[in-house]
Amino acid sequence: MTDLAQPAAMERQIAARGRRREFPRFDVMNVIGYLLLLFAALATVMPFLWMVSTSFKGDQEIFRFPPSFIPDGLRWQNYLDAMASPDAGRQLVNSLIYALGSTVSNLVFCSLAGYALARMQFSGRNLIFALVVGLLMVPAQSQIVPVFLIVQKIPFAGGNDWLGNGGTGLLNTYWGMILPTAATPFGIFMMRQFFTRIPMEYEESAKLDGASPFTIFRRILLPLARPSLAVLGVLSFQSAWNDFVWPLILNSHREMATLQIGLQLLQSGPDARWNVVMAMATLITLPVIIVYLLAQRHVIDGAVTSGVKG
Repeated sequence: MTDLAQPAAMERQIAARGRRREFPRFDVMNVIGYLLLLFAALATVMPFLWMVSTSFKGDQEIFRFPPSFIPDGLRWQNYLDAMASPDAGRQLVNSLIYALGSTVSNLVFCSLAGYALARMQFSGRNLIFALVVGLLMVPAQSQIVPVFLIVQKIPFAGGNDWLGNGGTGLLNTYWGMILPTAATPFGIFMMRQFFTRIPMEYEESAKLDGASPFTIFRRILLPLARPSLAVLGVLSFQSAWNDFVWPLILNSHREMATLQIGLQLLQSGPDARWNVVMAMATLITLPVIIVYLLAQRHVIDGAVTSGVKG
């Protein structure tokens, strides 16, 4: 037993010495890559941190030179002044209705269109998908005037006749803001690409049990699409919540203004208080962060599985 134990003990000692001699390899390219990522992260976060810092400063402190990053004290009065600005409550309601309506409609219509283009066989399917992809290359700024005229000339809306004349259509309405963003080409493209990666065996098994196409979509494919739906929901909410141009062009009534328009009104004029403006900007940013945190797990799952074919 002693002769057999000695070689085993010697082998353990040699293995331990080998482990002690192992050092992590120093890769210069990895270090450079991490430094570049750190610089990009700081460049991305610093404007947000500066905005939050300025929102707590006093009226004289924001014009101090050289500027200081850390405020002398936390002035919560700036946030109270921002929330007490004219029509702030109404602007919040308008932004929530616009953002939530656009998000829900995108989730419904883009998932349905993506499922139809990915799974259903009908004539012209490839042509429709090619048109959707082509719309991704059309600048959004070039669509503002045509979309505005379409919204204005919708028949039987806002006093219009059946030809779309005589009234204002859907101008100055929530439907006018939501409908042009109810289904986006990017959302349709993303959902279609996700549905094409789901194995056909799921549908074939459901069809053998007598399930209809809509039942297959609602009971089988839609639960599997939660990561993509989370990503689409976050992007749709962020796009509508931060939208400034379309609500500004569509609405001419003050009571239909959104928070982004209210922020612009707050900083216009020579007497603008920039600490209050930054406080309002911080408050406007919080809902997007909250929505992302709520959907973070599904967003990460979507990013991880985006390149995996089932």
